[in-house]
Amino acid sequence: GVQFDPWQDGAGRLILAKLPDGTYAASVGGVVISIPRQVGKTFLIGAIVFALCLLHPGLTVLWTAHRLRTANETFLKMQAFARRKKVAPQVRKVVLGAGDEAIEFHNGSRILFGARERGFGRGFDNVDIEVFDEAQILTENAIDDMLPAMNTAANPLPVYIGTPPKPT
Repeated sequence: GVQFDPWQDGAGRLILAKLPDGTYAASVGGVVISIPRQVGKTFLIGAIVFALCLLHPGLTVLWTAHRLRTANETFLKMQAFARRKKVAPQVRKVVLGAGDEAIEFHNGSRILFGARERGFGRGFDNVDIEVFDEAQILTENAIDDMLPAMNTAANPLPVYIGTPPKPT
């Protein structure tokens, strides 16, 4: 029941493109989307993440934003997505709590949400997908802390989304 704008459909095809061996074409450098605010990038990535969680049992996704407020807003949007008629039966539970926000699926997949400014993302392993929201203010330290969590994943997919950075 998800409908995409034409640009989202095209971007989704590119994000999920695979090499002949079945690995994501963008896995090494990741997917980078830098577009204006309020055009639907969170919706697109959210829909992709939900679909992958449903298709691949045991998938682990970290969705991180620089600021707690952004992480919380995204979590609210993803809760609404989890309540969709065709998605809700697949969701085991939505975990609420300071620092423990997550959507867990019956098949063992999960999406965890948190803020980089609070250290979210360190200490995880075997993470399949990392979504770096507010990537225009992503620090090298945060990348150094978080990317190693994907080292043991069979088919990792880092996704960087944000708005074009200011000149400063």
